[in-house]
Amino acid sequence: MGEHAGDLERGGGIALEPMAVGWGGLIGTIGLAASAGAPVWVRALAIIAAFLVGGFLSGVRTLDHRMLNALGAWVFGWLLWAIIWIVLAVIAAFGGPNDPEYAPGSDGASLLIAAGSLLAAIVGGLAADRRYSTRTLRRRY
Repeated sequence: MGEHAGDLERGGGIALEPMAVGWGGLIGTIGLAASAGAPVWVRALAIIAAFLVGGFLSGVRTLDHRMLNALGAWVFGWLLWAIIWIVLAVIAAFGGPNDPEYAPGSDGASLLIAAGSLLAAIVGGLAADRRYSTRTLRRRY
């Protein structure tokens, strides 16, 4: 691999591009937060769309390992949502305002939405890889 900011091999392993993962995960978390309290089908659409965009943007942000970074963005997005959920639960426990529904639906619906958002993030990473790979750029010019 070439030497550039996206070249992530360190010590024989592959690391994730923190900015790409953070950017994509934040977009996914915004979809989770913005749809809190909405009907399940609205939440599903918003979350899947957000992770599709997040996966694509994480792939755009890095030069290599786009699908791996899209997967990292998906993990980071749900992890960030879990941290927000915990903080809001602690606030509510100490007399704060009532919190909206955090989980995207019932247990089964939440798992399906999480799986759909994972697929969407990977598709977004694939789209970025297809659009911005050096193989594709060479064919265009």
